[in-house]
Amino acid sequence: MNVDIIDGRRDKIGDQPVKVLIDVFRSTSTIPLILNNGAKCVIPSRTIRTAMRIQKENPGSFLVGERFGVKVPGFDYCNSPYDVWNVDFKDKIVSFTSTNGTLVLEKIKSFPKVFIASFVNHEATIRALQGSRDIQIVMSGRPDSGSDEDLVYAEYLKSSLLGKKPDTETFMDMARRSSGARRLAILGYSKDVDKCLSLDHVKFPVVLDGDRIVRS
Repeated sequence: MNVDIIDGRRDKIGDQPVKVLIDVFRSTSTIPLILNNGAKCVIPSRTIRTAMRIQKENPGSFLVGERFGVKVPGFDYCNSPYDVWNVDFKDKIVSFTSTNGTLVLEKIKSFPKVFIASFVNHEATIRALQGSRDIQIVMSGRPDSGSDEDLVYAEYLKSSLLGKKPDTETFMDMARRSSGARRLAILGYSKDVDKCLSLDHVKFPVVLDGDRIVRS
């Protein structure tokens, strides 16, 4: 198995057929949690306008998202694991947009297999990727810089895939002490950190299927 890690904002996207999108704080944690709470699917959008259009085209659906870490006015929930943790999304469609995750997802959506992963569905993702030969882990980063928490999880995922049995607590502690965690605290979302680090809370892998993100 060959596993590569790149910054999806700044690096060239490789031709590996299997991609794993990483945005630990918070998109690739929030999305699995939404599906875990019963959503039929999550439809990602690059823009707020598109997300709102999708919601209008699907009566009864939810709008979830943020810009620069803050909930979009008029949306039902922020891109926040804490906000959606106890929400009943049973059989609902969720229209979703974010600053980083959906931007990078747009770059890789045409590849044969795209997984959505973070600590919350780690083991399920590992199982789903067994047998894959060439994998590219694509970190979402941030507009002003890379994101250290994404690199922490990307290295943890890579080590796990390669059978190296990394020390989970060491990696989770690094994520807790990351600049991304401090940034969430400044924005008033410190409670998201623990939710994003709820290891294996979600028991299934999450994939992009056409224009929709679903449980696999």
